[in-house]
Amino acid sequence: MQYLLDTNICIYLIKQKPEKVIARFQTLSIADIGISSITVAELEYGVYKSQQQEKNKNALM
Repeated sequence: MQYLLDTNICIYLIKQKPEKVIARFQTLSIADIGISSITVAELEYGVYKSQQQEKNKNALM
């Protein structure tokens, strides 16, 4: 694993913005990317607190 993603980068990837971030990650193998349990919990908490829970929950899947 070369990259351990934080919550902000995960949100960029979900939103597909900015393009530079998306372009960089499209060149990587899935084996090069990791997400900590803390980041997962923060993303799930964000879904829980959002007004568009279903939409945001689907985006995480």
